Amino acid sequence: MFSYIEGILSRIDDVSIVLDVNGIGFHIYIPPSSARSLNVNKVYKIFTSLLLNNGIPILYGFLTEKERDLFNLIINVSGIGPKIGITLISELGYEGIVRGIKSEDLDVLGGVSGVGKKRAKKLVVELKDRLIDLEGISQENRKLLTEVLKKLGYNKSEIRKVIEEMDLEGNSLEDLVKISLKRLSKGNG
Repeated sequence: MFSYIEGILSRIDDVSIVLDVNGIGFHIYIPPSSARSLNVNKVYKIFTSLLLNNGIPILYGFLTEKERDLFNLIINVSGIGPKIGITLISELGYEGIVRGIKSEDLDVLGGVSGVGKKRAKKLVVELKDRLIDLEGISQENRKLLTEVLKKLGYNKSEIRKVIEEMDLEGNSLEDLVKISLKRLSKGNG
């Protein structure tokens, strides 16, 4: 329902925040690691997932779109709910979870509070192939963006540097080209 909510952070606690959007306070549960990186009275864009718990809507929020998308994959694994999903993202981060699933590292995944070896195995079995879909978008964008920038006359090292600094998830190719050109022009100015 909500892809993201942008507003002024009015309250932070260990596991949730209140984001003020034009006088409406949205209570959003977030990974504790994310909560520690935020500051009150600053504007934030929080990527959200709306879930129902016994008919009550609950918002879960993330600082990046790829964390939110991974969270949605994780909670669709049977026996794994939002609390474990939030804990995984807080303790291992996006890259740690992806690396753990791809390498089938049951010790790392199972070492997270509430997961254990049995759930870790389930995560690996059910998500290993689905991660390819999640990451395939950024790989396709990387290839297309590289081709566009080459045609515009930029060299391989400039292209590689600007692409490595960008988050390819959640942006259209057009947006990625605009962002790249802006960064490349600053580097040459």
